[in-house]
Amino acid sequence: MDFLKIIALPQSAEHIQLLHYLLIILLFIFITFISMIFSGTWLTIYFKKKERIELDNNFKKLAKDLIELVTVNKNVGLIFGLMPLLTVIIIFSQLLQASDSSGLIYLGVSFILLTISLNYIYDFMHSFRYMVDVDLNAGKVGLTFLFFALWFFVTGLTSAVFYSDWQSSGLFGDLFSWRVLVRLIFFFIASFTITGGALLFGIFYLDDGKRNDDEEYGKFVRSIALRITFISAIFIPFFMLINLFMMPENSLSAAVFSFIVIGLLTLFISYNFLYMIFARFESKYTALLFFTLLFMVLSVIISDQSVMSNSTKVQSATLANQYEEMLMELKGLGGPAKLNGEEIYNIRCVSCHKFDVKLVGPPHNKVVPKYFGKEAELIAFIRNPVKVDPEYPPMPNPGLKPAEAKAVADYLLEKVKSNQ
Repeated sequence: MDFLKIIALPQSAEHIQLLHYLLIILLFIFITFISMIFSGTWLTIYFKKKERIELDNNFKKLAKDLIELVTVNKNVGLIFGLMPLLTVIIIFSQLLQASDSSGLIYLGVSFILLTISLNYIYDFMHSFRYMVDVDLNAGKVGLTFLFFALWFFVTGLTSAVFYSDWQSSGLFGDLFSWRVLVRLIFFFIASFTITGGALLFGIFYLDDGKRNDDEEYGKFVRSIALRITFISAIFIPFFMLINLFMMPENSLSAAVFSFIVIGLLTLFISYNFLYMIFARFESKYTALLFFTLLFMVLSVIISDQSVMSNSTKVQSATLANQYEEMLMELKGLGGPAKLNGEEIYNIRCVSCHKFDVKLVGPPHNKVVPKYFGKEAELIAFIRNPVKVDPEYPPMPNPGLKPAEAKAVADYLLEKVKSNQ
């Protein structure tokens, strides 16, 4: 999928911001839909097996209702599953074309696996129409492919959000990164929460007749859906905070914290709706619960993409710079725009470095003078840092392209010379 970076064109700053907004919408559609597909298929297989063991017809009806609720039909799978992911890949190719991120490769693999999985899952759903010989094998195969599709999707997304992960550690290292595993578990937990809310909303609000025609089945569904939603939802605050602590320090901002807080608040509101459904059931509470959970998901996605936007500021500045160069060439003006080394430094370096005092790293006024007249060595060190002084931790790779590293090196050399 890296070929998309080659054919992608530089974008203006305004277009880049618009792409980030579009990315939030697409991720919200895709993550919400595919979460319900994953956990809905898993629960359907579980309920079907439960029905065979306990010979309880309620499990049989619930399995059929659930898989039909989350899948709808193949056209919905194409519109809300495959198309959003494909568009996300195209947008990432635009936003990350000036970076070394390997996220596009993993997203591409995810798209292939997702296509295979949805074909099996929809075959599984269609087999319920006859209710004589349900094809559990199709469901299991589809769920397996979907599990790996989501694993690669989370890996690709994490690689894009965390600029420190742009340098690939290899397939095994990337897939089993602690960041990826934590975010994958968070994804699965949230998926069961959303599906539990969707089950209550679909059975008792969208299709109120099922509850009125069969009161026993209604109580059965309500009991199971409440347990699924509540048990999974209680873990979400913990993983939201872990996800926040994992974020690169210089990619955090007020917007990131604000949307995390909003997400937590909406989650706590959903707890209240869960209690209302349990204590004195009314169908309107199921709708309020479901849409509150969706708003919580949206808040988390916006927070995550705010981090990505902060992490890719250097790449966005590079793309905007290239766009200005192309525009000036087309107008016959010439004169390429110059990258601002100070801006890149303030985005990538200030969390660990100062010029006059020791921070995480040594003061620049002390170590940069040895590179006077050796700019190429400083650029090489910035792009591929190595541990030099045992008193300081190794410097993480800032993920800068050659032109960006040169701009930072020029800024450091000029600034340190002026300080002497």
